[in-house]
Amino acid sequence: MGDRASRQPGTKTRSKILDATAGILEEQGMSEATVTSIMERAGVSRTAFYRQFNGVNGVVAALLESLVVELFGEAGDWFKDDDAVGSRGVIWDNAMRDARAIKPRIRLFSAIVDAAALDESLRTMWRTTITQNWIDATAAAIRRDQIAGVIRPGLDPDSTALALTLMSEQLALEVLGRQDAEPDRYAEILTPIWGAVLFGVDDAG
Repeated sequence: MGDRASRQPGTKTRSKILDATAGILEEQGMSEATVTSIMERAGVSRTAFYRQFNGVNGVVAALLESLVVELFGEAGDWFKDDDAVGSRGVIWDNAMRDARAIKPRIRLFSAIVDAAALDESLRTMWRTTITQNWIDATAAAIRRDQIAGVIRPGLDPDSTALALTLMSEQLALEVLGRQDAEPDRYAEILTPIWGAVLFGVDDAG
């Protein structure tokens, strides 16, 4: 109990740093996220910052870890329920849930992705924290549906999951990154593609 209580101030400092960094990324981009700018926005000292993180990329890594927990918490049953069976309607539902979860954080995602194009460590971080989790979840769902007989057995789960995930990721950044974009637009584009690949349907209706 005493050890847990002694960590509370550090936890509060950590939250301030995470919130400050997210704000800078969303408003100004990765180039403006420096230890100094984060300290000033969070209202913490340099010593306090380095007690929590080893640098800006360490904060970004923590942000990504929290975001993946948040996104998977909002994911539909097709990704999470071992007893779920896929269908065109399930794809639509999952796409809508994903879009609603991603849309409020799209500027943060975009800032990190843009920076990752020039930074190998950030690129690796994004791939292992965000992308790979979705690839693994999609591949597992495909295997489950193959056993259930609703997805053809000749489809390779890992390769298919890789292609669908990378496409969906880019589509989310492109479509949901527009200020006027609604989640259903993302689902309208995505559903017939996933449906055709997985279940042999070629329309969204």
